Amino acid sequence: MSRFLFLVALVVPVLLAACGGDDAPRRTIGITQTDDACIPQRPVVTPRERITFAVTNDGKKDREVEGIEGMKFEEVLVPSGRTRNIDWTAPSNQGVQKLKCYVPGGSTVIVEVNVIDPKETVTASLIEYSITADKSFVAAGAIRFVGRNTSQSQIHELAILRPKADGSFENLGEVENIAPGKSGDILLDLPVGKYVFACLIAPGEAGSTVDHFKQGMRLDFEVK
Repeated sequence: MSRFLFLVALVVPVLLAACGGDDAPRRTIGITQTDDACIPQRPVVTPRERITFAVTNDGKKDREVEGIEGMKFEEVLVPSGRTRNIDWTAPSNQGVQKLKCYVPGGSTVIVEVNVIDPKETVTASLIEYSITADKSFVAAGAIRFVGRNTSQSQIHELAILRPKADGSFENLGEVENIAPGKSGDILLDLPVGKYVFACLIAPGEAGSTVDHFKQGMRLDFEVK
């Protein structure tokens, strides 16, 4: 091998690693389509974050999803009962990117992808059967929630719940199936209010025989 080719062979892998490459990790954001809705309608990402949108069509009609108003996201058809995984990289500037989620010739829903740097990070530690956090309150705005499973044997998850007037909860987002010793995170843009960390694994899920929430895996926290 010539000296030139030898140097190229050394330099190219380094450059690919520095640039991240196509194998760099991506965070998955699920979008669920029905015949008249797309949920969530306002996911949060960070600038330049690599995302995979897992778009699931639970409706009876085929739906499409595409970027509008400058969002670089090609049109994708999602047949009824199917899921499509679409890779996307957030722009470097903060702001709102818009996804059009629609039935051709029918209903349309706009999903606003909020590109923003988080103001706060909260780490919640999960173990049988309790949750502790490094902060009891945070400032309103974009917040990164990290779920750290400190268990040696059980799978846990971290859900962010908002209490409702009737005593039920609205699930704003969750990190599912965090393996023992592993972590996962989620970004949310939250207003002032009271919230609950919770593990929602029920009997029969992730090998569990008990309801983790009912066993005490919940923790109140506040956004001020």
